[in-house]
Amino acid sequence: MDESKRLATSGQLSAVGFKIASTVTRVLGEGNFGFEEANHLILNNEKALEKLTEKFCEEIFGIKADQWVEEKRRIERFYKKFFNRTVDWLKISMPVKKEGMNRLEVIFSDITEDDVFNAYAKQFRKDSVWKYYNSITKAIREQQLRPEGDYVISHVGGDEPDILNKSYDDGINEGVKFMVPKEGLISAFRHRIETNKMYDVKGITRFAALDSDGSAMDMDRNSFGKFCISSSDRDDRDSGSGLRQVDF
Repeated sequence: MDESKRLATSGQLSAVGFKIASTVTRVLGEGNFGFEEANHLILNNEKALEKLTEKFCEEIFGIKADQWVEEKRRIERFYKKFFNRTVDWLKISMPVKKEGMNRLEVIFSDITEDDVFNAYAKQFRKDSVWKYYNSITKAIREQQLRPEGDYVISHVGGDEPDILNKSYDDGINEGVKFMVPKEGLISAFRHRIETNKMYDVKGITRFAALDSDGSAMDMDRNSFGKFCISSSDRDDRDSGSGLRQVDF
């Protein structure tokens, strides 16, 4: 049976309902939800509550309910096909909505940067990729902190970086949360699978990571048309290049 078409169990639905209820309670409290508004919904019919649920799916997750379901399925198909992994959404915290950041990526802690690069190379031929490092994973000297375990990021997506003319140093000094190598690799891989387009044809995505030489790690499509993981000066801010902002 196709795993993506299996219906959720009653236990899963209860757990999801509890998680949504907790989130809604927090959001309503922070938003100073009015007494009369709350009373109206308590006394109203189920249709009103269904519309409220859809509203919160859009408000909390940044996308409409049906879009959210399809995005989850795309992620599930991707991980099942290329890594033989199942995504357990009940064990992963979702980022709160930020304007325009409607693209989601699941990041598994035990899938390495090298694992993703090798899967990309296998899918699109080894001669379609290039990396400066023998091992991308081992080359990372330091990177921006991320949640422990498996987690989800949201980002803008798109063929080119959303924050242009920013160097690694600019991003770090300004407190911007931007992609680390594993996030960039997963995102670029899934983008190409789903759109048949490569990231960074015009510019370069700079990662929130330094290699063993202290250079900023990055990704782009190089002059030979290959998906490339390399490095540049940490203060480099070419006009067509920049950062891919994330939230988690």
